[in-house]
Amino acid sequence: MTKITKFIFMIISFFMMLNILLVISFSQGLDAIDNENFHHKFRTLNAANVVDINESLEALLFLENDIVKSKEHYFAVLDRTGDELSVVKVKDVFLAMMMFSNVPLLLMFFLACFIPFYIKAKSDRKNSASLDFISNETDKLLSTFKIKLPNGPSKSTLSQISVALNELNKHVKQHNIDTQITIFQDKLTGLADRHAYLEHLASQLQRAQEEGIKQALLFIDLDGFKQVNDSFGHSFGDEVLIQVANRLSTVIRNHGLSKVGASINLELNLARLGGDEFSIFIDDITDDDRAVDVAKNVLQEIERDFVLGNKIIKIGASIGIAVYPDSASNPNTLLQMADVAMYRAKTDGRGIFRVYSPEMGNKLRRYHYLLEEMRLAMAAQNFTLSFQPIVSVEDCSIDYFECLVRWNHPVEGPITPAEFIPIAEDSNLILELGNWILFEACRQMSAWHNAGMNKVRMAVNISGVQLKHIPLYDWVMDTLSKTGLPPRALLLEITESCLIHASEAIINDLQNLRKQGVLIAIDDFGTGFSSLSTLANLPVDVIKIDKLFIDQATINPKYEKILNSISDLGKTLDLKVVAEGVEVASQFELIKKLGINCVQGYLISRPETSYDVGSKVIKNNLNHIALTGTGVCNPSPSEE
Repeated sequence: MTKITKFIFMIISFFMMLNILLVISFSQGLDAIDNENFHHKFRTLNAANVVDINESLEALLFLENDIVKSKEHYFAVLDRTGDELSVVKVKDVFLAMMMFSNVPLLLMFFLACFIPFYIKAKSDRKNSASLDFISNETDKLLSTFKIKLPNGPSKSTLSQISVALNELNKHVKQHNIDTQITIFQDKLTGLADRHAYLEHLASQLQRAQEEGIKQALLFIDLDGFKQVNDSFGHSFGDEVLIQVANRLSTVIRNHGLSKVGASINLELNLARLGGDEFSIFIDDITDDDRAVDVAKNVLQEIERDFVLGNKIIKIGASIGIAVYPDSASNPNTLLQMADVAMYRAKTDGRGIFRVYSPEMGNKLRRYHYLLEEMRLAMAAQNFTLSFQPIVSVEDCSIDYFECLVRWNHPVEGPITPAEFIPIAEDSNLILELGNWILFEACRQMSAWHNAGMNKVRMAVNISGVQLKHIPLYDWVMDTLSKTGLPPRALLLEITESCLIHASEAIINDLQNLRKQGVLIAIDDFGTGFSSLSTLANLPVDVIKIDKLFIDQATINPKYEKILNSISDLGKTLDLKVVAEGVEVASQFELIKKLGINCVQGYLISRPETSYDVGSKVIKNNLNHIALTGTGVCNPSPSEE
């Protein structure tokens, strides 16, 4: 429709220009004829012999002169006197115009008509080529993004480009939204990730500060999830995490806590922080019990059975709660305080929640202080080793020494292993410290072995962290080679829980070490997941009964019966049984009566330095050591 309108407008304009040109040319032609050189073309006619056609022709050409017609010619009237007309032929007027006055004008006219048409045609070709190029490029983009245009009647190229650009614009907007979600979304569970969650916390805490309201954060850590991964594989564990995320989403909806981001369409008050850690944010606490109610609901949801295929999984959760502004005033610290409260919940029994208190913050500061001090102590070699003898019940001959690490802080004095060893394990500093302990223990035992104590072993504790990160067989054998200690002079003590969850590779390493002569002991037997299958299937040579059973056995008959059963079990399975924590003679006598092989405790000896062991044991037992390859360490009467 637009093209037709333009065409009509161009035709009308052309004829108007032509009309103007004719009028101007006709006037110029008359002026030229009026010149004396052309007076011979003038004629005189009687008005009765011509017909006046002014009305039709003047209306068309807007001429100032009258036009008349005889039988043969058209005449332009130059002068009228009564019935006499002075005229000139119209043909002569145009001939005079063409010959003398308007050739340049005609050329200009034709050029004026031709040039716009030429320019327009060239512009149309150029625009058409540009549109074709844009259309092809647009088609390529549509093909790349696999976008199909809506079906409809065939349209012009420009219309098609317009529709395509509209569809591309929609796709780009959706792609931006999807990209934002992908950046801030946990890939497995679909929840907000740690980064998006912390950004959300920052904005919400700012709002809380401005409005003077309280907010709370729940730090949720699954209990028993590692066992699920170890037992059934990571794909199984991933499915558990997905179900946990769904249950937590239900909790926040039920408690009216949902807050979906406007730009990324993602739930922001629930996040997976990493691994098996989740967090829920409560953006307004009008009642101090609200966070507690949410925590209780979370525990109930997590404790319900997880059904995966034909298997039923049971796990739990420990939850830490931190409140703004009571616990902390910025996102990272608030999350950290909730994490501290969660660890307190795990320490206090798991499957429960704890609200952060300043006392917990003191413990955290103590943790980081000791961690940094331990690093400095390692660099300055401030750790030392002590050695506690384990003796045979029958003759008090030394069966082996247990190597114990000690830390004498330059400011605080002695810091107990019960305080710094867990920190070392949490931070993986136990890897460096444990390597030093094994080397120093083997080096010391090699010296005593060369001094004649060739029937005594050195016992070194190995943590679960070391089992997980170090190739055990290569590490132990390399250390023995460097220190010159025979493998038969080494005993490794591993806690029961670590052995139960040990991988097949670790079990193979332990079996290979036993083939070389290294003995393996279960430490703290009875305090973990005691199982007969542990003794039957794992590479174990020694059982060390935890001090708890020894303390209770002299006052509780049931514990005495348990000790008796363990002693019989050890004999049946050809395992050596050691009683830890024997401090008084009555305990020693009970152990002896039950037929337990060895004892360890303050009644026999406290942990001693290598110098004291050399002075008290080796120098005082030279003849006995020369004959038996071991020393004697009798119970101290003063400990009765």
